[in-house]
Amino acid sequence: MATTSDVAVVAGVPRLTAHRDLTWLHAAGLVGRERSAEDRAHAWWYRATVEGVGLLNRDLVSSGRPVPLRLGQRQWGAAHYLLFLPLLEVARRDPGRCGLFQWLTTLDTSVWLRERGLAHLRADGYGVWLEDGRCVRFLVHVDPGPAGEVIAERERSTAGLGAVLAGYRHTGAAVPVGAVLVIAHDAAREVNVLADLASRPLRAPVAVTTVELLHQHWPDDQVWMLPAATARHRLIDVPPSVELCPTSRSRQTGK
Repeated sequence: MATTSDVAVVAGVPRLTAHRDLTWLHAAGLVGRERSAEDRAHAWWYRATVEGVGLLNRDLVSSGRPVPLRLGQRQWGAAHYLLFLPLLEVARRDPGRCGLFQWLTTLDTSVWLRERGLAHLRADGYGVWLEDGRCVRFLVHVDPGPAGEVIAERERSTAGLGAVLAGYRHTGAAVPVGAVLVIAHDAAREVNVLADLASRPLRAPVAVTTVELLHQHWPDDQVWMLPAATARHRLIDVPPSVELCPTSRSRQTGK
């Protein structure tokens, strides 16, 4: 499901254009919409109908384009709202300087990891961020936070954190990304993740931030903390040595 604002960002169109098109699609029976009783803004949330998914599927097949896995059945996760949409909006505002070159959903990320012999890893998304001629490939993990109400207060800052990066501790293979991003549920859990990484480092560079920081700042800002670091880093500066994007490498080598 997505709001009008979400659709406007993804499609790169004004919000009024997205509203007009979604209204037409709803009238045609291709999308359904509903409002949350708890949302004071009374925003519409849209979802493709069975008819809409069928029409899109036929259009993709007839034009020779690939049909996404589980078309019409996907649910956006926390990583989409905390990273994908904000990074895409940043890129729309300054397209000449930065951009979200690639983004994979949770399901596609699992396929991507399996193809590289890393099927035991579970990530919430994969992305490639370009900025000023450099790029960083990253996997993202969203800390679900303490589950249930029976967890003691003293355990809330640590409960379940061990599972977030457990897969990386049981692999001898190198992970083909420049950074592993962890979004902690709150500041106390971020502190515990960083302390664990400082005492038991991983091969892949890991950077941590919190949900609150991402609500206050853009995810490409200085919101990412590295183990044993004294200051937060920008996303593009998280890896120890960032990669040149293909266009910049070509200019430097003359190819």
